[in-house]
Amino acid sequence: MDALAMYNSALQVAAAFLIFIIGYLALLLVIVVCLLAAEAVHQGVAFARTSLSQPIVDHNEPSLPIAVAASRSSAFWGWTHRLGIRH
Repeated sequence: MDALAMYNSALQVAAAFLIFIIGYLALLLVIVVCLLAAEAVHQGVAFARTSLSQPIVDHNEPSLPIAVAASRSSAFWGWTHRLGIRH
């Protein structure tokens, strides 16, 4: 009878540990799902903000010509002077 009680208590400890691990993994899964949902909402709001802030183009009006930037106005133009290289 004493061996049966010891066997029963070992099963209870194993079951409690298994329930703890399953609960911990479930909590981790819920946190990950909530973070993914929050990131999806953030990306959706950012996309909506950028798409709604663009001006509506009227196809009846002629569009303005797009100015081409000069190559010397780039932030990387002339970076070799910092290295002491002369060209």
